Amino acid sequence: MLLLGMPVAICLGASSLLVIILQGMPSQIAVQRFFAGVDVLPLMAIPFFILAGNLMDSGGLAKRLVSLANVFVGRVSGGLGIVTIMGCVFFAAISGSGVATAAAMGAIMIPSMVKRGYDRGFASAVVASASPIGVVIPPSISFIIYAVLTSSSVTDLYQAGIPAGMIMGLCLVVVVLTISKKQGYKGDDHPFSWSEALHAFKDASWALGTPVILIGGVFGGIFTPTESAVVAVVYALLIGLFAYRELKWTDLYRVFLDSAKMTSKIMLIISMALCFAYLLTYNQVPQAVMEMFLSFSENKYVVLMIINLLLLVAGTFMETSAILLITVPILLPVLQKFNIDLVHFGIIISANTAIGLMTPPFGVCLFTTSSIGQTSIQELSRRVIPFIGALIVAMAIITYIPQSVMFMVDLW
Repeated sequence: MLLLGMPVAICLGASSLLVIILQGMPSQIAVQRFFAGVDVLPLMAIPFFILAGNLMDSGGLAKRLVSLANVFVGRVSGGLGIVTIMGCVFFAAISGSGVATAAAMGAIMIPSMVKRGYDRGFASAVVASASPIGVVIPPSISFIIYAVLTSSSVTDLYQAGIPAGMIMGLCLVVVVLTISKKQGYKGDDHPFSWSEALHAFKDASWALGTPVILIGGVFGGIFTPTESAVVAVVYALLIGLFAYRELKWTDLYRVFLDSAKMTSKIMLIISMALCFAYLLTYNQVPQAVMEMFLSFSENKYVVLMIINLLLLVAGTFMETSAILLITVPILLPVLQKFNIDLVHFGIIISANTAIGLMTPPFGVCLFTTSSIGQTSIQELSRRVIPFIGALIVAMAIITYIPQSVMFMVDLW
């Protein structure tokens, strides 16, 4: 069904229903499992984070974060490329979505980079490769789905996600610096001014307050991740309407409608996928997969390498939430057998799905950036290859040096 191009939710739901019928199980099981899949409290955070991201995008927060980053790093060679990566990291800590980050940052940064003499393909590639960091930097919708599937702590995932996102961002910065020096992309000639920096910081202070409130509130135990999503919506409304005044009352209908459409798509996939996961468990597929892995090797690091390769392949043709919902229930016994920390693996699989967002033929960040940057998919796919290599290096660091991301969990 996937190869025929059917929607992922229909593929999961129809194949689940077919198995139920063929195995002579009561058809009511399908309805029960579909409903039970979304009748989970932590999933309430998803529609609120999506709404908060859309409100903040319309409220002018993204361009202020870019201006702040440009004051500090815009003068170095490839400075606007680095600003783009920093802007994506900042906005990811607000929206929790790679696609929302690609749309917001692409519209602002690609025209700016082209105006400064950057090649359009390179400018689009920087946005396409940096925007997927949104699934790794908290608050992340992927973390919420993974926590529901594995009964892991969302707070621990948030803590480990911050250094993981920084590692991925730094690897991308190295590529930008290397290519920019080779191509002669110069930085801004405007001299640094403390008064300008102070003004930019003051202008972006409301936008910077968002990740501080969200992440700090969760880490400090003031509210749960689900409650933080509601706080984010209220904060985004107040800032967009009354502080920056770029969000108009007439915009709210469009923002709420777009958020509802995106939420319904994700929740439908979750509903169908958890029924699919139930049938996998019922038919002992995870146990069979574990035996297959054991036949390859009993070395934990070799198994992790095989899992990473499988996830990278899956990312080329499957959507992020679908990868999580299909693979995590199958791999859970393998993780338990090899004593792999579930929080650490949550970061690993999220990093894999981030790479999937920028690889054809299913890379939604690639498609979004291609449309905004007016670059062909073929050209953009070629230009992101060095960035994919950098993110694979970052993923290897995250996988094989666990303390590079887990130290935050241990410290807190």
